[in-house]
Amino acid sequence: MKHEVLIYNKTRRKVPKEFISDIILRALDFIKLKQPVELAVLIVDAEEIRKLNKIWRHKNYIPEELSFGLNSRSRASEDKFAKRQNKVLELGEIVVNALKISDKNNLPEILIHSLLHLLGYNHEKSETEALRMEQLEARILKYLNFNFNF
Repeated sequence: MKHEVLIYNKTRRKVPKEFISDIILRALDFIKLKQPVELAVLIVDAEEIRKLNKIWRHKNYIPEELSFGLNSRSRASEDKFAKRQNKVLELGEIVVNALKISDKNNLPEILIHSLLHLLGYNHEKSETEALRMEQLEARILKYLNFNFNF
């Protein structure tokens, strides 16, 4: 079984689904995850992502993206970052502000950052973890630039 990236567009904007899927699949390839992964990418308008940010993070601004690990909405499972179901690692969902979709130079950064959150990286834990996440993001983006030639 291969990785599965489900993409849902909740706007009227045209979304480059193949581009989004390719970025995530190549990032997973770079990370060398052998277990099949399933995740969803949800494209929403600015007002919707602001509402989600306010509800789940208690912050009233429009972010580029939000990451919701499969169990992240429950306080009891804060340390869990994924759920194994039938040998598939179910990561959760990435919510992207539709205004950021048109910038193909910025979109990979947004998706990689979110993917790393779903894989358990958290830059808010400590400076060490933030640096580790930032360095991995940079290595993945360098790998993607080499392979995609933006």
